[in-house]
Amino acid sequence: MRYSGNAYRIGVNFFESEAQKVVTCSIYFSFEEVAEFEQEWDTFVEAVEGDIYLSYTWCRTWWDCYGSGRKLLIYIYRSGDAIVGLLPVFFEKQWLGPVWSKIAKIVGSDFTIVMINPPVEGEFAKLIFEDVIDSLLNKERCDALWIGPTGGQYKELQQLREAIYGQSEAIVLKDSVYSPYTTFLLPDTFDGFIQALNKRQRGNLRRDLNLIGKSFEMTQDVIQDEAIASAEFEKFVQMHTEQWETEGKLGHFNDWPKGVEFHSRLVNGQVRKGRLRLLRLLVEGKVVSYQLCYAFGKRWYWRLPARVVGPDWDKYALGRIGLIKEIEMAIIEGVKEIEAGPGHYDYKIKLGGTEYPLYTFLLTRTQRSCRWRAFLFLKLSSVLHFFYYRVWFNRLAPKLPFKRKPLWKLWIRTRL
Repeated sequence: MRYSGNAYRIGVNFFESEAQKVVTCSIYFSFEEVAEFEQEWDTFVEAVEGDIYLSYTWCRTWWDCYGSGRKLLIYIYRSGDAIVGLLPVFFEKQWLGPVWSKIAKIVGSDFTIVMINPPVEGEFAKLIFEDVIDSLLNKERCDALWIGPTGGQYKELQQLREAIYGQSEAIVLKDSVYSPYTTFLLPDTFDGFIQALNKRQRGNLRRDLNLIGKSFEMTQDVIQDEAIASAEFEKFVQMHTEQWETEGKLGHFNDWPKGVEFHSRLVNGQVRKGRLRLLRLLVEGKVVSYQLCYAFGKRWYWRLPARVVGPDWDKYALGRIGLIKEIEMAIIEGVKEIEAGPGHYDYKIKLGGTEYPLYTFLLTRTQRSCRWRAFLFLKLSSVLHFFYYRVWFNRLAPKLPFKRKPLWKLWIRTRL
């Protein structure tokens, strides 16, 4: 049964106080339906220390670019009038060779590189997770539900696990580490950050700054002005792409379908909310490095870097210096944490970053047909990942003399 804006009750007798017993859930089927809740949505996500990736504007931008052919469900949970949890999810029937499966995911969990930590109040977390899982697997009759990538720092991770493994009519096909991700925890002062680095890294940093400082006058600034953000972002895209082309790769914006369109819309939407932080490092007035970041709550979210390349510039360690200047500007702004994206990068660890795991979970209904479809789908997904992504896309294609194309949508949609 579906409920468009009409609340149904969950968790009766969950609390001792009669006034706190009832949690209600309303399900909506478009972002237009919940546009009136935009400010309330974002205020709640920020209040529970949630991520920008599940803020209203980020989710709506992603859906506008990647939601075609998919069915949207937005679960909003309230206790009284207050939001206590929200989850925008979608499902689709996906074919992989001769096998199909009706799979549900959380909005934003494919086509872009982010983490998915559902924003919920801790005391309601398990209750909400159980209800969403039951709704998707038993009411919407999805064959499988893919949850993640979820960060190892996520406060409600244990309750999410309990809800996943506590399902009587579902089994867990996969519970794995997707990749690491890096976070920088920042002190009150930049000097405190520098002093926390080991002696060798402090020496390396001093050498890098002295080298470029002897040759150029170096300055830094941050683009936050809506009037110039779009034009400056285009320059950032060009620099990022040129950097990766020197290594025979496409770069982020050409790797991912609609990469430029999605990020252009994202920049335009976030700059209007005061969240854009497009950092520039300049020498003699020339931009030599960018860092694309967003501010939300107590964190900055570092999405992508760019730097000029070539024999005249490679000796200056612009990547390291750009990151250090980003950290310095974040500390000046009073930021306590920078989420620095998935993947393992030695230079991030050497400069004070801490790695945590990103987890993913795949559940399926217990019916034999669902289990077998999901199992075969998962196996074929692994085969596709190995031969297409690891062998072809990463190893063979960069060596061949023809224009490369973005990642296959089939691989992106079926990567579990």
